[in-house]
Amino acid sequence: MSEEYAFEDFCDASISDKHDALCSPEEPVKQLDRDWPLTDRTRRNLTRALQSMDLVAREAFVRKHRDRLENIDTLNSLKYSDFAYWARRNAVIAEWLDLDNSHPLDILDIGAGPGSFAMVVQSMGHRVIGTDVADDWYDELCKVTRATRLVAPVVRGERYKPLNARFDLITIMLPVFHRKRVAGKREYWSIEDWRLFLLGLVEDLLRPNGRIFILMPLDKDDGENLSYSPLLEWSRERGALVDRTFPNKPVRHILFPRVTEQTFA
Repeated sequence: MSEEYAFEDFCDASISDKHDALCSPEEPVKQLDRDWPLTDRTRRNLTRALQSMDLVAREAFVRKHRDRLENIDTLNSLKYSDFAYWARRNAVIAEWLDLDNSHPLDILDIGAGPGSFAMVVQSMGHRVIGTDVADDWYDELCKVTRATRLVAPVVRGERYKPLNARFDLITIMLPVFHRKRVAGKREYWSIEDWRLFLLGLVEDLLRPNGRIFILMPLDKDDGENLSYSPLLEWSRERGALVDRTFPNKPVRHILFPRVTEQTFA
């Protein structure tokens, strides 16, 4: 892997190991600003995103899950109920994509999870459809974030066309569909699996000169050792821009600008 991908620590630590989702949306913003000073741009985008939440749905959500939302462990799916924390991260990513300065786009978010990214970019004026596996917890969270969510899992080796529509931007945030356990061992998609999947997106779902953005997780072997996915270097060789969300954190951004079928030929 090229030196440009070097970073100090594979750990992507949060402010703390625990989060409290019972406080008002404004309180975590103050904590974020104290521990990770927000730029004026991010503070403005974060505030706008949180104001776009369905507050009635959030109140009902908190009332229903109150006994589970104090001191949330950041390593399980409960963490996504800390809406401000994830909105801040997604606001920074949206800014990297310059979506807060863009005309309205049609965006397909594959692996949308709780709808945090959709909430942020919808508040910027964009139209978003998210897809993911069936999950009751994510269904509840998407009601709060006002995210449109279709159940449409990605299947290795199968064409991915969850709907008949074209998009200006396709995003894939921290996917897990590219890995599974086989005979007790962790197995990842090959580069050829990725090439065919991305080529299908261009042919079936992307508008001419559209973009594909992937926020790529780190690979983990059976010994819990972390490394970069070979997809990063392969993508860079095909003209993708690669970057990181925060200084001294892993390189995870992969942006294919103005994608054509030739990009993945």
